[in-house]
Formats: sequence, C-alpha cells, structure tokens
Amino acid sequence: MNENKNKKRPTLRDVAKLAGVSPSTVSHVLNKTRPVLPETEKKVLEAIRAISYRKNPIASALKAQELRVVGFIVSQLHNVFWLRIIRSIEFHLSQQGYHLFLGCSYGEPGRELELIETMYRSGVEGIIVATTIRCLDEQNLAPAVREDLLRFLAERVVFIDTVPADGNFDFVGVNNEEASYRLTNMLIENGHTELGMISGEPTMLTACERASGFWRAVRERGLQVKEEHVFLGKGMGKKVGVEGAKKLLSLKDPPKAIFLTSGNITVGFLEVAREMGIRIPQDISIVGFDDIEWTPVVEPFLTCAVQPAWDMGEEAVNLLIEKLRDSKPKRAPREIRLKCELLVRSSIAPNGQKGGKN
Repeated sequence: MNENKNKKRPTLRDVAKLAGVSPSTVSHVLNKTRPVLPETEKKVLEAIRAISYRKNPIASALKAQELRVVGFIVSQLHNVFWLRIIRSIEFHLSQQGYHLFLGCSYGEPGRELELIETMYRSGVEGIIVATTIRCLDEQNLAPAVREDLLRFLAERVVFIDTVPADGNFDFVGVNNEEASYRLTNMLIENGHTELGMISGEPTMLTACERASGFWRAVRERGLQVKEEHVFLGKGMGKKVGVEGAKKLLSLKDPPKAIFLTSGNITVGFLEVAREMGIRIPQDISIVGFDDIEWTPVVEPFLTCAVQPAWDMGEEAVNLLIEKLRDSKPKRAPREIRLKCELLVRSSIAPNGQKGGKN
C-alpha cells in the first residue's frame, strides 16, 4: 500500500523517454495535432500502456485556455491569517472569472521554486506568491534559469506579505514598521522601560520591518534594551515563540514588557508563560501581531496590530489582473502598503500596577 502511495504518476516525459521520442511527438500522438509515422505512433502507444500513462484533463484544459486559472503559493496552511487571505483571493478571483490553483511551500524555498515552475508549465495565467525566499541569489540558480525566472516574476507574479530583497517586483503588504512602532510606544507610554522582543531572523522583510519599528520607538525615547532581552529565531512560527519565551522568562532579570512580532510567536509564548505560572499582564505585559480568533475571548485579551487580510487578498488579485491585462511590455512594478488596525485590549498593565486595560 505504501509503495503505491509513494509511486509517482507517470508523466508525458516518461512516455517520451521510454519510447525514445521527444515530448512534442508524444503530444502529437495523443492530440492528433500532426501526422506521425506509424512505427513511431506504435512505440508511443506501447509506452503509454507499459507505464499506464493517463492524460491530465485539467492541465490540458489550462493549456488550451479553456480554464482561466491563477496560482497562489502560500508558505503555510495552519495559520488563520493565511486562511483568511486564501478565502479573499479565491473570492475576488471568482469575481473576475478565474479559478484558484493553490500550492503550499511549507516554508521551503526550493519547494516554492518547484511550485512556480509547475504552475507555469500547467498554463496558469499568473501567480500570487507568499514567498519564503529572502534573496534569489541565495538559491544558486544557473544564469539562464535565473534570467527566465526573473522575467516570469516581472511579467506574471505578484508577491504578498513579503518579497525577495534582491528584486523589483509587484508587492502587496502592510505598514509593518509603523504598526510595530505604535505597539512599542503603547508599552512605553504605560511606563515600561525594561523592554524585550521575540522575532524572526531580520533577513526576512516582515521580521526586519517589525523589528525596525520596535527599535525606532526605543531610540526616540532614549531607552536601552539589554541584549539578552531580545530573541531572534528562525522564521516567525510558534516554535520561535516557545524558544524565545523559555529564554527570556527564565532570566534572573526578565523584561517587564515584550513585543511579539507574529500571531504564531504569540501562541508559543503564551503556552510557555502559562506552564511557568507567569500571569499576563499582572507579571508581564505583551503586545503582538494578528487578531487570531481566540484573542478577544481567551485571557489575556491581546493588544495587537491587525493585518487587513481580506483587503490584502483583494489588492493582490486586482494588481495581478491589472498586470496581466496591461499592454505595456515593461510596466513599472507597484508596491501597495495597507494600514494595520491597532486593537487595545488587556495585555498591557501600567508599570508597577497589577492589571490591564479592559
């Protein structure tokens, strides 16, 4: 059973290799688009039977442009923020007469590149990408491959949430730096000077911008943040929140207020804080990103910056459709930044007091 489950579906290229012909010849035999020598046709048909090849009707329809499809490559599927964006993209694509082809990279740049190639070869008209690639130069692509990729990204791709640093691409994101600056100032305005931060690697655009807002607020208030009060992990997931919480909350002199730079980081942090018996905001104040479903109903009620996921999906679809319909061969890339809403709840207590704002 496991052997069959892991067995790859035969491809047109597999047929061509077995028959000793080109993929285009196999295509001509299958679609009867051009006469083929009888002996060649026999080899192709025998190869098809030998490996049980079946045509992919969806891929055929895509290439024949009978279906209008746009791809969306997301980095993870368990995050509520991304599920909201998926719903938005699917809805707004359907309003324009398009179907959605969804793929998940699971945070792996190599898989992301494979998905881009797969979608491109399947005939999608364009792709929206929530990238995990910090820099294209880090992918060690052959010069010709890199050139083809850059051309495709420029002509048919819109990035959402984050974008590779070494390119000039269409992009939809939020005002990460400004929202983080305002969140940090909320902590400072409540009398907190012993601040901490748990975030991802600053090489990722989102993490870099959110950390930048934190440090701007700290500089403007003339504060000093201890080096041991800052934890930078790999990615922006729950694991980073767990690791950061264990490090910071175990210190002899832990920070009194912490900025958590993503919803998943907040989840991990709260799990550890609860296990250690640390109360929020009585013992420590926190602010974070993303209004996860449970934040308004499970204590502590999190003060956070809310990313407009639905609007981000809509803007990305509109930008991509505009791009595909634009007759100008070298249209200048556009960057759209949306504002985050700040929700003030009860995860901050004034310094020296035992209680948060309701």
